Amino acid sequence: MRIGFIGAGRVGCTLGRFLREKGVRMSGYYSRTLSHAEEAAQFTNTRYYDDLDYFIRDTDCLYLTVSDNAISEVFHELDERYDLSEKILCHTSGAMSSKVFADSKNEVCGYSIHPNFAVSDKLTSYLNFQNAFITIEGNHRHLGEIVEFYKSLGLHVGVISAESKPKYHAASVFASNFVCGICGSAIRLLEECGFSYDDAVAALKGLFIANANGIFENGPEVQLTGPAERCDTSTILKHLEVLSDEDKELYKLLTKETLYLAKKKNVDRDYSSLESLL
Repeated sequence: MRIGFIGAGRVGCTLGRFLREKGVRMSGYYSRTLSHAEEAAQFTNTRYYDDLDYFIRDTDCLYLTVSDNAISEVFHELDERYDLSEKILCHTSGAMSSKVFADSKNEVCGYSIHPNFAVSDKLTSYLNFQNAFITIEGNHRHLGEIVEFYKSLGLHVGVISAESKPKYHAASVFASNFVCGICGSAIRLLEECGFSYDDAVAALKGLFIANANGIFENGPEVQLTGPAERCDTSTILKHLEVLSDEDKELYKLLTKETLYLAKKKNVDRDYSSLESLL
C-alpha cells in the first residue's frame, strides 16, 4: 500500500519523513502550491506531483494533511472528481472526526489519525516522532489493520470514538498549548521583577523540566507542591495582591484546579479557608 499526502506543511512533512525512515512505501506529495510539494518530496526522498490525476492513481491511502477548515473542501473536491471507493482516506485533525468523510458518493473508508505530539518544526520534529501517541478513529473495515500498522512502527496507539474527539483534543490543548501560555506568563512575571529573558528562562527551566518528569513518573497528585497544596492562604494572598486583574483571574482558576488535586492528595487536610478565599 502506497501512502501519499495532500498538503505539505509541518504534519505532512513530519509524518512523511518518519514513515519514509521506517521503510514505508510512499507515492509522495501534492499541494496547490507546487513549491511546497517539491520541498516536501525532497525532504522525504519521495515524488512531488503537479497533476492530481497521477497522484490519485499512484496512491492507495490518501492523507489530507491540510488545515482543519480545509479538510471538508478538499475531500469533497476529490470525491466529486474521482472514484475513491478503493482508496483509504485519512486526515490528521485532533478535533475533527472521520464523519467528515461520511457523505461521500464513493462510500470511502475514512479515518482520523491524530499524532498526539507537538509538531513545532517542519524539518526536525520527525526526529522525536517515535514519542508520539497515535489516536485513531474511523470505519471498522480497515481499523484493525491501521492500528496494527502504527503499532508495527513502534508507536503507542489508541482507538477513540468520533464523539470523544473534541474533548480528547481539548485535553491535548491543556497539556501542550496552554502550558506554553502559562510558561510565557511565568517568564513575563520574572521580567517584571527585573530578570532578563535569558535569566528568566534559566530560573524556570530546571523547575519546569523536573516537575514535568515527576508528573509523568509519579502522577500529578504526588508531584504537587506549593502554597495551594499546603493550604498556605497568606502566601496566596500576597500573590494576588501583586498580580494584575487579568493575571489574578488566571491564578485563581489554576489554583482551583490545583486545589482539586490537593484535596485528593491530602484527604485529611482542611482546605475550607482556601476555598473561601477563592
